[in-house]
Amino acid sequence: MSAKLPSRVTIGTVLSVAGALFIGYVGVSYLLAPQSMAPDFGLPTWPHGEGAGFLAVKGIRDVVSGLVILSVALVGNRRVLGWVMLAMALTPIGDMFIVLFSDGAPATAFGVHGATALAVMLAGGLLLSGSRPQPQLQPQLQSQPSARLA
Repeated sequence: MSAKLPSRVTIGTVLSVAGALFIGYVGVSYLLAPQSMAPDFGLPTWPHGEGAGFLAVKGIRDVVSGLVILSVALVGNRRVLGWVMLAMALTPIGDMFIVLFSDGAPATAFGVHGATALAVMLAGGLLLSGSRPQPQLQPQLQSQPSARLA
């Protein structure tokens, strides 16, 4: 008996939900213990004092990102989830460039943020390649006799 392999949509969905839970965890961690999480982002310095509120901004952004992905996944429209994942890939891409342009660690920029972007794009691509758009129901055109002017 051969085992049936999971479909691209299933793999994409699992990657999406796992990513959503992970980024939600990261966001909560930034809200609860920002100074312990900040060094892992890859920037050489972090705001302190009044500027430390920006770490909470990252926390909220990550929690909301996770909730958006989970919300779309729960609705069950895998094509929409695929497009959402591709759009969400812009966040780690942006983070990667922020680290690079701020003289941060290139290994973290590419290894953390770049790899995350690739994983998110992979999930989106799998979802879009494995699901087909629903055909639109079009009303049947009824032929009507043409009226002739006499």
